Amino acid sequence: MSLAWFADTAAHPYPLIRGGGLFLLGVGTGFLLSWLFQKYWLQFLIGGFVAGFVGSGLSALLPSLGPPSVAQIGGLVGSFVLEAGLIYWVLTKTKGADYRTVILWILFVVGVHFVPMGLAHGPLISILGVVTMVNAYVGLRTGAPLRMFGLIDALLKFGFGAVMLFVHPALTFT
Repeated sequence: MSLAWFADTAAHPYPLIRGGGLFLLGVGTGFLLSWLFQKYWLQFLIGGFVAGFVGSGLSALLPSLGPPSVAQIGGLVGSFVLEAGLIYWVLTKTKGADYRTVILWILFVVGVHFVPMGLAHGPLISILGVVTMVNAYVGLRTGAPLRMFGLIDALLKFGFGAVMLFVHPALTFT
């Protein structure tokens, strides 16, 4: 068996999945800590994003799952453009609304942007998007404490990130 044969057959259908998993683990951890220790929410939020971005970048040091396609890169970039536009729209439409409403709408929008991200990271992140949208929608429709929905959102991100990093790449390896 030659190395060239292995390189040709070793490509994963979603080569960016581990980077996405590492990002979600970092962000999920930061969000979780920000909801648990609300006095330091901003520090944990920033730390989570930094850890997520650094982890995602460092995923390039892991054994390669193959090169991403142009469509996968486009899905990733497009999802961020969609998120930025929708967050701007939400902040514009919720001027004067209470903090709880604004945060839940932002959590909903983050879920929306995960759906097309499935092109880059695979179906798990799209499922995460739908589940986090449902979580935020229930929060918007009920009077339950915001913290409960924030904790659920953070745990979902952390859990899906762990599966994307450690389990799913092995299951879908072709």
